[in-house]
Amino acid sequence: MIRIAWMYPDTLYLHGERGTVMALERTAAAMGIEAETDRIDLGSGYFDPMDYDIIFFGPGELPSFETVISEISAYRERLREFMDSGRVLLAVGSSFGLFCRSIGLFGDGRAADGSCSVKGLGIIPAEALEREYVYGDDELVDAVYNGREMELLGNQIQMMDVFTDRQDGFSSLGKVRYGHGNNGSDGLEGLVYRNSVFTNLTGPLLVGNPWLTAEMIKCAAAASGKEISGAEPDHSLEMKSLELKKAFIEDKAK
Repeated sequence: MIRIAWMYPDTLYLHGERGTVMALERTAAAMGIEAETDRIDLGSGYFDPMDYDIIFFGPGELPSFETVISEISAYRERLREFMDSGRVLLAVGSSFGLFCRSIGLFGDGRAADGSCSVKGLGIIPAEALEREYVYGDDELVDAVYNGREMELLGNQIQMMDVFTDRQDGFSSLGKVRYGHGNNGSDGLEGLVYRNSVFTNLTGPLLVGNPWLTAEMIKCAAAASGKEISGAEPDHSLEMKSLELKKAFIEDKAK
């Protein structure tokens, strides 16, 4: 059995990303390994990341971030240990920013130039900056995860831009073929550390990209020595859907 921690679902609840948790559970079952999900709510008491194989952070509203960071900061070093172990932490949409060194915000007397910013967890080499206007569109990425090349297609509802630094052990999730990516200027999407992924892509991400779902389950199981008895599900239907979506994007890009 693999264990999934669904972090603060009543606070980080945007864009239907509950579907990502469902995709993990159903794909794991199809691959012959049971998945058990625990909801970790604000104020729910002690949480040890090392009790889990996959930890998922969905997107949330930026005004909630100070509260979330205040709560999760107590587990910062254990989250680092979790990531170092090769287990899977997945943060999608705005939750990307939670793990940055800082988040520059508009409103409430804060400046968006970072001079009055919220301190992030500082687990990844990046800074986040709230956008004056929310960007929304499709995003198509040429990605590599667990050594496997794949196309990832999802939506961006971009509340903040993320600016990453080069640091050993970290790499981008992929190159943007269509869309905004991390910041609209460097052509990169997301950040990967070992098997953990921080990305702007939503969709729900793992519903629309089941090849990534399967790889994450393989990584999570291998990191904790758990056996997968079944084969990866057939993705032929989803691949046909991907091709239709890509054709739609190509028409938009003309």
